[in-house]
Amino acid sequence: MIDVYAATGTFPDTAQLAQDLAAAVMAVEGVPNIPMFRKNTAAFVHDLPATALANVDGDASYVRVQVLTNAARSTATNRSLWSATSPT
Repeated sequence: MIDVYAATGTFPDTAQLAQDLAAAVMAVEGVPNIPMFRKNTAAFVHDLPATALANVDGDASYVRVQVLTNAARSTATNRSLWSATSPT
């Protein structure tokens, strides 16, 4: 599973982003493309008001990404794949 938290309007098409991220999770984890994994691999895009996130200076231009995966799939190689497979 993957969760993305960002200010509302950061991503123009959150539905497509969620679908692309779920597909990226399946690809990085290397699971078979079968209904069981397609139905149980999910992405969640959380639109937050810009006032709900900030650094010490008040800048709210941050995106938080949290990936939950099993330990067997959390290898250095798989972690490096995220930058290549995750949509921008």
